[in-house]
Amino acid sequence: LGPTRPLDLTTSRTYETGVKHLFWDNRAEWSLSVYDIERKNVYAAAGGMQLNIAGRQESKGVELAGAVRVTNALRLWGNIAYVDARYAEYNFAGGSFSGNTPPNVPRIVANAGAAYRFFTPWPVELGVVGRHVGDRYNTDANTVTMNAYTVTDLYAFLDIPKSVFQAVEQTRLTLRVRNITDKRYAIWGDPFYPDQILLGAPRTYEVSAAFKW
Repeated sequence: LGPTRPLDLTTSRTYETGVKHLFWDNRAEWSLSVYDIERKNVYAAAGGMQLNIAGRQESKGVELAGAVRVTNALRLWGNIAYVDARYAEYNFAGGSFSGNTPPNVPRIVANAGAAYRFFTPWPVELGVVGRHVGDRYNTDANTVTMNAYTVTDLYAFLDIPKSVFQAVEQTRLTLRVRNITDKRYAIWGDPFYPDQILLGAPRTYEVSAAFKW
């Protein structure tokens, strides 16, 4: 398909269900969700700013999440998701990609974190968050794999009480250190330019302030 050819709309059908459970005096919770998505008349990058009609794409997945407040100061949380995404009908003049995985779609994504809050006159919260993203392909041909990666972020909150700034209901100062290990990884591959990838951000320091009136 060339850049000036009109494109028909993509249609989709989604089924999703789930369950959520609170326990331990509402200090802990877990949830489970499953879904089934079918998209028809899907357009896929073919390189050189051209598009192919991929026909039909199917995605089935499940996600499990949980969180617990161990004490008033300590919180733990995490989630893991699995998805099986496939082209169901992707035929073109030069062959077929039916059964292949769409680019930039990992099978596994997981997150986990912990936070501890110090109830001092100016409350402080320290936290760590980890994120794992599984292997992904960078094109519909599934010939090149972008390796899985795991990165870790650290953060610290400082909540300043209203008595300091009378006109402000809540003030929070935040320091974040993203990608604390300075890991080098591929975060995205553009199917239009299969020989190029986008690298994730290196170790990054961030300071911010938020005010609530």
